[in-house]
Amino acid sequence: MDYDIDQEFENSYEQANMLVVGVGEGGCKAVVTIAKDYNIPGLRPVLADKRVALYAFKFAKAERIDLDVEWREDYRRCLQGISYVFILVKLGGEHEINAVKKMAQVTSEMNVPFVIFTQMPSKRLIGAMEAKAAEDTLEMLKGLANASVVIPDDTLFQTISGELDVKTAYENATKWFAEAVAGVARPFASENVSDTNASRLEWLVKQKNSICSVGFGRGKGPNAVEEAIDSFMQSPFLKSAREAFALDAALVILCVAPQVSIDQAQRALRKIKEVFDESIHLEPCISVDNSLKEGIRIAALLRSTESVEPVEQLETVTEGEKPNPELPRKKGGRKLKRSDGQMVFDFKEVNLGIFSKNEPTKYNGENLDLPTYSRRGL
Repeated sequence: MDYDIDQEFENSYEQANMLVVGVGEGGCKAVVTIAKDYNIPGLRPVLADKRVALYAFKFAKAERIDLDVEWREDYRRCLQGISYVFILVKLGGEHEINAVKKMAQVTSEMNVPFVIFTQMPSKRLIGAMEAKAAEDTLEMLKGLANASVVIPDDTLFQTISGELDVKTAYENATKWFAEAVAGVARPFASENVSDTNASRLEWLVKQKNSICSVGFGRGKGPNAVEEAIDSFMQSPFLKSAREAFALDAALVILCVAPQVSIDQAQRALRKIKEVFDESIHLEPCISVDNSLKEGIRIAALLRSTESVEPVEQLETVTEGEKPNPELPRKKGGRKLKRSDGQMVFDFKEVNLGIFSKNEPTKYNGENLDLPTYSRRGL
């Protein structure tokens, strides 16, 4: 491994309890942004890419893993004494796919809990073989990781204005990705969670084969909470989750500035909890964010252990039938519900014997519409 870091940063490794690893160019850019822009104690950034690509990050304060050489033993040493690992990758190129597979296997073998943030490339921009390789890799990662967060490129770029130039658009996408990951990672870092600890959050990341959506919102000023909740609910990732998944759990992190009182933070958290349906297993926490000068941030992981197709894709109406009328929406229908996205089944007519027609229901010569004592002469 190539260490291009100063002595102060090297000494801080002793206090780190969490790795955040960027694999490939997209993952490395997000990790560098997290390390630079967010003050998260206990965070140890690691960049994994080919040697030439790592040279672009020569001034970044992060540990390097050179994918051009045998690197697994170096990575195992990185995992010593680590409580959690967050792996960030865009499943675009072959070397990213091969590297993240090996990294997930090593992390799983060492029994270190890890969450993987997977940025999926747009199928409109890649070939069928590349898309199939990315999907197969995701399935493999779901089986190894404690939780998987999927961020489709098509959805990610919905957060960015189409008026921007290409360079700025990709920079903004990286910042969005980094802020979402940093918001979720903060409670796992040491000396930063005020009312909970990482061990209490393991119920979320311990669920095998789960898929999570991620979202965050910001707010400042006198209406900071309402503003943050509104932007949080507008996240395209949460909208996607509501349409496609039956949600069963959520981790919600409220990040507050250091001067915010506990009373203010608890009142804000109560408002945020009202967004979620009571049937969802909710784990909330309040986290102090020293990088916040004012206002609050909300970050959340929404978990589903079974994926279903969106309802609108499943509903079919045959000729001559009338579609079922839409159910009236309750007031405050912006809640994230466990039932959102459930499959719709049509009720069909069933033969109920003499209760629906004149002929009795017979089986082996017996009239099953008669009581047993009458049929058998008891």
